[in-house]
Amino acid sequence: MIPDHELLALKERNPVHEIAGRWVKLRRNGRKGYIGPCPMCSENPQGRSATKFECNSVKWVCAGQCQDGGDVIKLVQKREGVDFRAAIERLGGVRDEKPTPALARMAGLRAYQAGEPLGEVPAPFGDDPDLRMAWVRGWGDGRKRADYEVFARERERKRLYDFWQAGSRWQGSSVEDYLACRGVLAPENARLRFHPDMPLFADGREHEPLLVHRGPAMLAPFLDAAGVFRGLHITWIDTSAERCKAIVHHPETGEVLPAKKMRGTKAGCYIDLGTSDGLKGQRVPHPRVIVGEGIETVLAVYTALLRAGRDMSRTTLRAAGDLGNLAGRALETVPHPTLKTAAGRAQRVPGPDPDPQSPAMPVPDHVAELILLGDGDSEPFLTRNALERASRRHARAGRTIRVRFAPDGLDYNDALQGKSK
Repeated sequence: MIPDHELLALKERNPVHEIAGRWVKLRRNGRKGYIGPCPMCSENPQGRSATKFECNSVKWVCAGQCQDGGDVIKLVQKREGVDFRAAIERLGGVRDEKPTPALARMAGLRAYQAGEPLGEVPAPFGDDPDLRMAWVRGWGDGRKRADYEVFARERERKRLYDFWQAGSRWQGSSVEDYLACRGVLAPENARLRFHPDMPLFADGREHEPLLVHRGPAMLAPFLDAAGVFRGLHITWIDTSAERCKAIVHHPETGEVLPAKKMRGTKAGCYIDLGTSDGLKGQRVPHPRVIVGEGIETVLAVYTALLRAGRDMSRTTLRAAGDLGNLAGRALETVPHPTLKTAAGRAQRVPGPDPDPQSPAMPVPDHVAELILLGDGDSEPFLTRNALERASRRHARAGRTIRVRFAPDGLDYNDALQGKSK
């Protein structure tokens, strides 16, 4: 067994952002830390527009194919395909050293983040008055940091809600043109809005963020299980472009930036795309729900079913934003059948068993039929594992769950319009 304070010292000597920065190009993300390509699953390690990997000095999370997160030891384990002991050795190994006030303070901070109460200070920090006080101070710093994070989330939520309030009806606006351009229909009561001059920032810095574009956009709110506004899904529109989305270049690198952003809180929330009886202006609970990652994935299936003459009454449409929120985290990872690490070992990816403690898009208890959609342009093995996690997470007595994928080589919009990938 390795003493806790020696593991803490190892992590202190190896900040996550410095280790990850050996493999990929990271950039500052305001107070949140760093953001960039994922060392495990990103195809372009130097991509300046990558946003799915976030980290600071002590932890990391990937919202891409990995759908995972952890400390610096877990990062090396996943990146190099090695076990716990080997990862420690690659980080320089543990040293036989005495506890210090700095380590005690760091341990107290992590104890607060783990939800431990301020009670008995763990050995060896409680054996020395100075170490004990350092641990207590770290615990207090953790509380202050948590309080600030709550404040920052609420401030961002209010900013986004102001943008939502400034929006107007999507019917008769560029949003309707955009949906038509993409070949999809939406119920009249889909919770969408049009914003004529939405700002697009290149980064998440709190002070003086880099503004790269302003223009028309489609807005969709993220709502929690109680229907409370928590965040915003934003798509910038240019119906003259090939895929009807704005083409925005980074002013410094010239790289094309994503024309879609999700801001605020997404985890544990959903996007309300309306009900199939929306033309009647109703919004009542329905026993069937169709759910997918993206807005257009769900609307493409809705459109195809309508045009095929299928009965769409009593059906609710929802989007999760991404695969991670659709399925939640996995209890454990499994080896990918084809993907390899840089060392040539099988890359480990999230498995099919859900972690019930992790947040994910909610499904109301009254739902009797749940249809889960898999994007045809997502990595197949990862997507099937994720949808299996979602199926197991939402399984209930008397509930039917169906999983449906687009035809091989197509995403839903391309399948709908008869295009090949």
